[in-house]
Amino acid sequence: MIVEQYVHTLIPNDPRFSPMAKQIVHFLEGLSALGAAPLNPELLVLKPSGRLRTFTDPMTGETRSFPANDRVTVKSTADLAPTIDVLQHYYVALEGQGPPRLPPFPLYFEDAPLTRNYGFTVACCLRPEPVSMSDLGDEQTEGEIPSFGEAYRAQRGTALFRHPVTDELIEVTDAGCARFWVEFEFGKWLLPRIGSSLEILDPTITELVTVSFALPFAQGFHHL
Repeated sequence: MIVEQYVHTLIPNDPRFSPMAKQIVHFLEGLSALGAAPLNPELLVLKPSGRLRTFTDPMTGETRSFPANDRVTVKSTADLAPTIDVLQHYYVALEGQGPPRLPPFPLYFEDAPLTRNYGFTVACCLRPEPVSMSDLGDEQTEGEIPSFGEAYRAQRGTALFRHPVTDELIEVTDAGCARFWVEFEFGKWLLPRIGSSLEILDPTITELVTVSFALPFAQGFHHL
């Protein structure tokens, strides 16, 4: 499987978990305090607009539609809690540059250690109902598991991933679906070094996540 843009995910062990707004603020401010937040970050908040955007698929000529989002202006994390407190669907992100002083893990480009700056985003995502956390690439038919982000009504389940280089199957228990998850997104063609496990995030960051949201998180990924 060729991964153009790798996105590392943190998935709570409770698929219906929805954080309080103050927990999101605690996490984002904690990242900054650790030196793990994107450099020169911009705070981005997106929520559903109720509108659809339509486009023509250049490969098939078919007309396709997808939900459009509204951008909410928020100047700082201090203003974030009242903005998202009543929302059941949002994307809250710090968008900036990497590497920060405490990077989530080393990154590689064409199997060589990365020595340049890159785009770096940390996002907190919430949906009204649990969605799939699995990513099997072009083989997303195994056991009829929905693709990442698609509705998934399983109580908990095992998440399945295809290794982004070797294509080997990686299973992560208690991570099959979630309403809420955290993303670490990087520039195109950048990958971490992954063995047989996706537990690669710096332990200081995973501890911050656990403390901020008061429950354990598993690690996964999806690709764009």
